[in-house]
Amino acid sequence: MTGNAARSLAGADVALLRHGQTEWNVRQILNGDPEVAIPLTAAGRAACSALAPQLATVAWRSVYVTRFARTRDSLDLMWPGHPQPMVLADLDDISLGELEGRPRADYQDWRQRHGVTEAPPGGESRLDALRRYARGLAFVADGAEHPALVVTHDQPIRYLQNALTGDDPILGAAPPVPNAGLFPYDVETLRRGADALAAAADALAR
Repeated sequence: MTGNAARSLAGADVALLRHGQTEWNVRQILNGDPEVAIPLTAAGRAACSALAPQLATVAWRSVYVTRFARTRDSLDLMWPGHPQPMVLADLDDISLGELEGRPRADYQDWRQRHGVTEAPPGGESRLDALRRYARGLAFVADGAEHPALVVTHDQPIRYLQNALTGDDPILGAAPPVPNAGLFPYDVETLRRGADALAAAADALAR
């Protein structure tokens, strides 16, 4: 956790965290199917465990994971003895269809040849993922009990970070989110970001 994140965690309404490093992260292989469980690496488990003392300083009132086992496995290490988390499928990773289990470079090549409204056969488009993320983050802002802890994936956090800087949510310059990366937000900022994602999705759909 960065120093800025540590200082702002106590006053945050919501903390978004990316899951710990998985074996497929190391191999640069993509997983967008929640039925395929990818184990955390030893380094991923250690990074999640290292967050536990900081997260324990907050009296979390709600906790969320996605349908992917790596988010629940990460939560178990980040918050030993946590209450039963709620599953927020709207913040799932992107469904990859026929590109499931393929190298990251294959998906990057596919994206260069297809627009954000197109989907790999059997998967979903980046536009559809953007709509989901807008809906999921709006729920966390308006429907969750705060402070809320949310263990999710790289893309929803990166799309949000882009939107909050006024950049294109999908194609903007925000860097990849590190495994076990922690991003605290106040509810007004999160709601503003969710609204920006929804507006961007509407604009792309026209």
